[in-house]
Amino acid sequence: MTDEIKSKDIYTAEEKKMILERLDAQRRARQEAERQEKQGDKKLTPSEKEKILERINEERRIAQKYKELQGRRLKNKKVYHLENRVLYRFLDMNRAYYIQVEDCKRLSSRPLILPLFYQGFDGLKQKDVLIRIRDYSDKIFISDDVIRVYYKTYSLEDNTEKQ
Repeated sequence: MTDEIKSKDIYTAEEKKMILERLDAQRRARQEAERQEKQGDKKLTPSEKEKILERINEERRIAQKYKELQGRRLKNKKVYHLENRVLYRFLDMNRAYYIQVEDCKRLSSRPLILPLFYQGFDGLKQKDVLIRIRDYSDKIFISDDVIRVYYKTYSLEDNTEKQ
């Protein structure tokens, strides 16, 4: 009977019941496996242990890679102190834009609206931009316009003081 149920728009009551029972059985099996995994009192087979270790190891590798990239983005960068704010300066922008050090720690692969600061005649002014990072790059992606999103890559100014 399952071979007869392919992809069609209208199902009979019997077909609906069969599909729902199959989906319910799959959901229950998945929930039972998750529950047993959380309890930990079940004896795991070697293949189950291997899957769990692979998942934990993959999560660890992702976290380690993220931490390394974050370190590369923010390590040895020149810090500016302007109007009681601690800031980093972006390179190669059309004017000198700064970002707060605390905001750099909030950066993620999800786009965020964060303020960038620039100096005007009457002190620091701010401009809201869309900003994100990517796993494969140590640069920061910034879109000047929040509505029309077009990212350009920028890096922070290095600390080049000779000692």
